[in-house]
Amino acid sequence: MKMKKQPVFLLVITFLWALRPSSLAGETRVYEEREGDRVTTHRFVIEPSGPGFTVDLTSETGDLKVFQTFQLDADLAALSWSYDAPHKKTKVTAVRKENRIFLEGTDEGDPIKKTFKINSLPWNQTFNIGLENFILSTEESMKFWAIGTSGPGNMKITKFNVKKKDNETITLDSTAEPVEAVYINISLSGLLSLFWTGKYWYRKSDGRFLRYKGKNRSGGPVALMELIR
Repeated sequence: MKMKKQPVFLLVITFLWALRPSSLAGETRVYEEREGDRVTTHRFVIEPSGPGFTVDLTSETGDLKVFQTFQLDADLAALSWSYDAPHKKTKVTAVRKENRIFLEGTDEGDPIKKTFKINSLPWNQTFNIGLENFILSTEESMKFWAIGTSGPGNMKITKFNVKKKDNETITLDSTAEPVEAVYINISLSGLLSLFWTGKYWYRKSDGRFLRYKGKNRSGGPVALMELIR
């Protein structure tokens, strides 16, 4: 009995899909962030969308909620982003078209419309999701763009540097089991690195974000964010 031959293009597609470095799939991830007495729960709902993904993020601090939606390409770089913080009277959307990002909406009750001129570096608006492919790659460093939502960088675009530091075994409070992680530093680019650096840990096996430690604001307490389920 002869086996039916598969079309070549289907075999190629299957092979390429198997080689995709990211472990991202349809699922919900929940993180808890503690900054002094302030506790925020971040819920990421990830859904495949075309060749990429749609990520809906709800962040809750007491009665306050912030809603964000990210449209990501197959490499997990942002194509579009929406940010809605009702208590701040802020609601904006941003879309990348080639080497420009167009942002508009309302910021703290005032109309805002900006065009950011960038280069070919990726736009990574969610550090938690967008670095999985980098973690699983052999690259030791990278750069990307992101738009700030608070402090001096509010609604401004900034270039960030990422550098792998070491492999570490960490224990999350939610599991109490050791896990092998890749430890990286993310900082503002150039001299701005003096003003902010964050420490991040991602699971070595699949690149999933596990933990963040750093200061979210100048003079504030150290914040710790961890995967809880």
